[in-house]
Amino acid sequence: MFSTFKQRLLLVAYIIIILSVPVGSYLVSQYQNLKSKAAEPGAGKLAQVTPRPLPTATPDTSLLNDSSSKLNQSLQQLLNPSPTPAGSDSPTIASSFGPTLSLKVGLEGRPPTNQKTKLFLGILEGSISSNPKFLLTFMVDVPASGSYGNLSLAGLSTGGQYTAILKGSAQIASASTFIMSPVETKLNNGDPINLTTGDLNEDNVINTADYSIIQKAYGSTPQSANWNENADLNKDGVVNTFDSAIVIKNLGKVGDSGVWTSTLPKIASKSASLSPDATKLPVGAASGTDSGYWLWIPK
Repeated sequence: MFSTFKQRLLLVAYIIIILSVPVGSYLVSQYQNLKSKAAEPGAGKLAQVTPRPLPTATPDTSLLNDSSSKLNQSLQQLLNPSPTPAGSDSPTIASSFGPTLSLKVGLEGRPPTNQKTKLFLGILEGSISSNPKFLLTFMVDVPASGSYGNLSLAGLSTGGQYTAILKGSAQIASASTFIMSPVETKLNNGDPINLTTGDLNEDNVINTADYSIIQKAYGSTPQSANWNENADLNKDGVVNTFDSAIVIKNLGKVGDSGVWTSTLPKIASKSASLSPDATKLPVGAASGTDSGYWLWIPK
């Protein structure tokens, strides 16, 4: 059997045909799989990027809420103003509505950084007179900057002419005439109003009586028994020749309003206050007279 070469050759060919059928089927199936994968979208790419949905736009109300919060804070500050801390060097602003008045003072002999004083401010109608009758009076704690503002002028007429009388502790009075603005009136156009120093007994005149007060406190410091804070005119912590020289220089000077005591004001706004003891007669004044010493300066 299969002894001849031809027979053997036919046998080998038959075996090859038998074996080629499953191998061919396997190769055909693999080819079909590769072809189907190649036809899929995104085939051959390193990575398939999945698109993300766009974020939904949401209205931003943070600015609206912030503005509303600031508006509420402003309203609360207007309704409940905070007091100015004691000793503050920044310009002091009172809380008031309607027409207002602002001012700046310069106290003779004082350093520019220390203009602190207890200031009397009286407002009369028209120009200065020898015996003025105040419509409004204020007691103002002027800070070291010398500036104070927002004093209410409620009750006065817009466009009317008025005169402000200013007197600091140890200074004679100085007058400043102004036309009232409907919003804000700045005395002396915002420039400092210079107050002459040396009136130690507060009678609006600088004379030998004031010089005698300087002499009694001469050489004293805050620790001395004869210390007089008002006599330390330049506020350097000692009463010496610098202070007495200021008084000597201004001997004989009288304040713009003269020596007098004003009558009670007829009009007063909420931010105004009457001078202490304004209904009492001044020291040394006779009954029924209008002359005397200033009574409002604190001791």
